[in-house]
Amino acid sequence: MKKSLNIGLVGYGTVGKGVVKILEKNSAIALRKAGVKINVKSICDLRPIDKPKLYVKNFMDIIKDPEIDIVVELIGGYEPARTVITEALKNGKSVVTANKAALAKYWDEIFSLAQENKQMVYFEASVGGVIPVIQGLNEGLAGNEIKNIKGILNGTTNFILSKMTNEGITYADALKNAQESGFAEANPTADVKGLDTANKLAILSSLAWGSWIKVEDIRVKGIDQLDIEDVNITRDFGYVFKLIGSAIKTDKGIDLWVEPCLIDHHHSFANVHNEYNAIMIKGDAADDVMFYGKGAGQLPAASAVVSDIIDLSKYIANGTAGVVQNVVYSKKKIVKFLPHGDSKSDYYLRFSVVNRPGVLSKISGILGEHGVSIASLYQDDRNKDKKVSIIITTHRALSKQISEALKEIDKLSIIKAKTVKYRIEE
Repeated sequence: MKKSLNIGLVGYGTVGKGVVKILEKNSAIALRKAGVKINVKSICDLRPIDKPKLYVKNFMDIIKDPEIDIVVELIGGYEPARTVITEALKNGKSVVTANKAALAKYWDEIFSLAQENKQMVYFEASVGGVIPVIQGLNEGLAGNEIKNIKGILNGTTNFILSKMTNEGITYADALKNAQESGFAEANPTADVKGLDTANKLAILSSLAWGSWIKVEDIRVKGIDQLDIEDVNITRDFGYVFKLIGSAIKTDKGIDLWVEPCLIDHHHSFANVHNEYNAIMIKGDAADDVMFYGKGAGQLPAASAVVSDIIDLSKYIANGTAGVVQNVVYSKKKIVKFLPHGDSKSDYYLRFSVVNRPGVLSKISGILGEHGVSIASLYQDDRNKDKKVSIIITTHRALSKQISEALKEIDKLSIIKAKTVKYRIEE
């Protein structure tokens, strides 16, 4: 059994510095839990760092170093992160990464290489920051057939939605606030368009069902078109907006989507604010299990990375790393997906119409013709000289029924703007 292990860190940004800080501060805890001393031997970054004795310019020097036991990839993005991960595995080194984008895009390649080379890939920090959802899903719920996964998986969008809801400010102002507070990047596209959430949902789904579920398999809609008018109206009805990533196993296939949804204020997700994340997983034996915690920040993310390093170190020290894979994956397993049109939900619809008799009956008639049942109706005529907003909530309906009805309604001369549509989550 080894008495000490060496790690090589590739990427010394915010999270990387946090990892080194935790390992230095809590070295005694790491030793006690791993059963072996963990040393940071080398750090690679684009620029020289504040620890010159550990600095290496080329990440291949870490990968080729026979004294390095674990490669920790914290670059982010697709390349060169993918190369770091795959080359480390080819060179007989296990990997810890926080990279959701590379994992979601190259899941097949990465875990096939891990199997071929009898190495392990740990990635707790890739989903939910500090939340131990990967370990919970992979180990704590190992005896369950997973029925569904739903979650608030992006701290940036949740911060923006919290500001819009609690302060009544527009999306543009809330985004600016998030950027000034350090919760949103200068280019927030991946977050606000729902792509970051889709990457994380793909990882959780691939882990849950033992197959490679691609981001392309997920229907994605972001929050960047959300109007403060809908936030204010639905808040009065007892709802809040949350960007939800959802994977539901049905008899016809897995229903996968990322969308801003209306959540009842009594629901647990409604009380998840700012940069916090929450994930609800339903197992056939465990029923609903909820994970909650900070989804962003230096030390929360670094905490998850260090947790992986410690857990992986136990296997490496004993010479058992890779003997049994920590991720169950088979190229041969085929997963069916539910066609988009067959997805079911209650819906919130806002129609902008001219102030004229017979408008409501025309809209309700078309909805009825397409099998859509109205649950409630509200008319907002505060700007009645210009237009009237008619708000309708529906009973459960197929997505294709709603789409077909709205396609017909939006062609009517009484409609002044494209109809607004959002899911209402139970």
